[in-house]
Amino acid sequence: MRRSDDKRWRFMYGSCSMSVLGGATLLLLQLGCSGSNPYDLVNVSGKVTYEDGSLIPAKSIMLKFNPEVAAIDTKTHPRKGFALVNVSDGTFEYATTHTHADGLVAGKHKVLIVAYGEEGKSAKVVPPEYLRPDTTPVEIDTENASLEIKVKKPKGA
Repeated sequence: MRRSDDKRWRFMYGSCSMSVLGGATLLLLQLGCSGSNPYDLVNVSGKVTYEDGSLIPAKSIMLKFNPEVAAIDTKTHPRKGFALVNVSDGTFEYATTHTHADGLVAGKHKVLIVAYGEEGKSAKVVPPEYLRPDTTPVEIDTENASLEIKVKKPKGA
């Protein structure tokens, strides 16, 4: 084989293999760094009212879902989710964990109920125990895709 043929072979096939290797490396980096969620996500919807069935009188209501699912390891913990309630009828349709309406981590959750009044200030229409994960009486399981959440009326309401 002539020396000029050897250079041409290296140029044609050497650069081709480098392109394939470079493309494969990029693909592996994208897959490895995609931030995929190791937890299954479940779509849920439901309704939030007082125990007597009446609507909670607030400008807006946010549900915060604290998962009770165990961490996979010391660095991989289940992410909290949230949902906004339609205050005109008490319903919520979309829960979000990572991206809009992607659902909640499958399993049990402690639910915090945060009601806001005018100008985003806290409304005193939900008892204070519903605001902390260690005191909230509301616990849901995502196996029940349609959730009915009943809230005690605060004293004086």
